[in-house]
Amino acid sequence: MTEAEIRDLVGELMVAGFDGTAVGDHARRLVAHHRVKNIILFKRNVASVAQLTELNASLQALARDAGHTLPLIICTDQENGIVRRVAPGVPGLPGNMAIGATGDVDNAYTVGRLTALQLRAMGVNMDLAPVLDVNNNPDNPVIGVRSYGEDPDRVAAFGAAMVRGLQEHGVAACGKHFPGHGDTSVDSHLALPEIPHDRARLQAVELKPFLRAMEAGVDVLMTAHVVFPSMEPRRIPATLSKAVLTDFLRGELGYQGVVTTDCLEMNAISETVGVAEGAVLALLAGADLLMVSHRLDRQEAAIEAVVRAVLEGRIPEARLVEAAGRVRKLRAERAAANPAAVVFDDWMERTAVCQQQLCAAAATVVANRAGLLPLDPARVEAVDLLVDDSIPRSSASDNTASTQFLIDAVTAALPGADVRVHTVGDRLDAALLVGRSHDALTVAGISGLRNAAYLQLVRDLARQGRPVVAFGLQNPYDLRAVADVPTQVAVYEYTPWMVRAGVEALFGRGGTGRLPVTL
Repeated sequence: MTEAEIRDLVGELMVAGFDGTAVGDHARRLVAHHRVKNIILFKRNVASVAQLTELNASLQALARDAGHTLPLIICTDQENGIVRRVAPGVPGLPGNMAIGATGDVDNAYTVGRLTALQLRAMGVNMDLAPVLDVNNNPDNPVIGVRSYGEDPDRVAAFGAAMVRGLQEHGVAACGKHFPGHGDTSVDSHLALPEIPHDRARLQAVELKPFLRAMEAGVDVLMTAHVVFPSMEPRRIPATLSKAVLTDFLRGELGYQGVVTTDCLEMNAISETVGVAEGAVLALLAGADLLMVSHRLDRQEAAIEAVVRAVLEGRIPEARLVEAAGRVRKLRAERAAANPAAVVFDDWMERTAVCQQQLCAAAATVVANRAGLLPLDPARVEAVDLLVDDSIPRSSASDNTASTQFLIDAVTAALPGADVRVHTVGDRLDAALLVGRSHDALTVAGISGLRNAAYLQLVRDLARQGRPVVAFGLQNPYDLRAVADVPTQVAVYEYTPWMVRAGVEALFGRGGTGRLPVTL
């Protein structure tokens, strides 16, 4: 095999991203010079529906002009909820834990179908979703509400339904993060986590959703940068482990689809073996797609390392051909399938209607021990709205949460009430509320556990007998810090649509969700 042939096949394996909302030098160098055939988009690449659609059309035109015989795979992390990449103005959909809270597996299929329609309309043909991790660790810093819940059977059923919804409507699905990232307390973006469970426990919990997704025909599985000592005695992450990816996933489980790495620039790889060596080791382990999402220097280093490893015989040519063949098959089946065009206004309208229905079914009244709910809006004259603006940010999210979401939702629901907003940075102590009626409703947004003084204030107000609603804005596990507040609502994600649904639940409108995790 010539070096040119090797380089073309290596281009089949690379998944690469770039900065900017239009095709620039970085993207041109990837697609035209390095023959990269898979592009990943982030929020940084998106300004509007029209812009994103034009960007993707320009990328495909660039590939055709460069002599690529099949369209590019263009992928993004449209998990919904706190991890979403599509354009501003597109109606958002609830994320996995909110959908898990609805208790209806058909809702997961609906989200997959609508997500596929959104992505196809804008030129994206692979979704790096759904998350199939079972979040059974309350202290997990990176999965949390991205999971359908703590029950492996529920996660398996809901995840498989979303896979079907995506793929039956023309978009490749990617289940992640195999063999499971749910029971960690370390974020693999930042360090290298470990899951020490034995094989029997992994089979009973972590692996169930992936097995169900395989049965559903999931096109792609993404690896976890997590150590599984019971599978890999060398204590290296699954992404780099032949024992996990080839012997177990391919050999024992019989998976024949595409395996992609998670981004090799995450610290679990980049700060251990390094991005370039990580690409070589991942391909040797059995991965087919090698993801380097951000920096051109690291992308080029990974390409050169793989090419050199093949030329020197460290990576057998047969392994390169095998991986490239799987990716080419996926490109032919999904990227070049050319399904019927999606009518833009049609899917926008359908998504907006489903958004309201799904959010109402997901918002959860966690506790109503004092019988405060449902409230009569006509009888709520005064509201003290407490907002903690030290919002914790997940490294996987889009970090668009705003304290204004809760303020807007409460003021819109109670236009006649005297709503006073108190944010962290004000004097958040009991004196703050002096002069207000003891009967004034207090709505306290709970978003993370950093601000101990704020959480103590919320508990103190409830102990005084005031009508207090603890409003769990992100991870429902946060409500454990205010467990003695008798009225609690969870919305699972700090998005405008879910916050509105949570506020509506205070008045008995919707709010029929049930917690998919144990507090």
